[in-house]
Amino acid sequence: MKDIATRLQNNKNQWLASQVEGGYPTKESLKGRDLYLEAQSSCHLEPLEASHESASDIEWHLVDFHRLTIMFSILQSKRWANEKDQQLIVEFLTQIIVEPAQSLYLGFLKGDPIAAAMLCQEGETTLISDITCDNETCLIDSDLLAASLIQSVGIATNSQIWLEKR
Repeated sequence: MKDIATRLQNNKNQWLASQVEGGYPTKESLKGRDLYLEAQSSCHLEPLEASHESASDIEWHLVDFHRLTIMFSILQSKRWANEKDQQLIVEFLTQIIVEPAQSLYLGFLKGDPIAAAMLCQEGETTLISDITCDNETCLIDSDLLAASLIQSVGIATNSQIWLEKR
């Protein structure tokens, strides 16, 4: 099953990288892509055990229009410490054209976007990647965020769930 999760991770990275390949990408979006892919080289996959504990106050919503893509991009950029790098990541990720095979999610708490993640599935294997939480307002670890997303989306308990970690 880890082979499938690894394939999902590779497909996700290729899909994201391809978002700036067509048309006339800005040099900032290309630099943002390079930063993103460089960070991916230190990621690893861990199985996520089904848990009844989660961050249940978070409301997860599928990113299905551009304004949510911008919110998703801003939250993702917080994973980089340098403000210049954050701006490049936002430039890169705002180029995303939403696609069902690569589901982007935003988590809201009391109406404010505080978390973001990507979800990819193949058969009974699910990969949750790029999970992040706004450090200023959210002190929830990635396992609890993932459990919350799983419960919200209704992923079957018999699924093999993998979490991408940095």
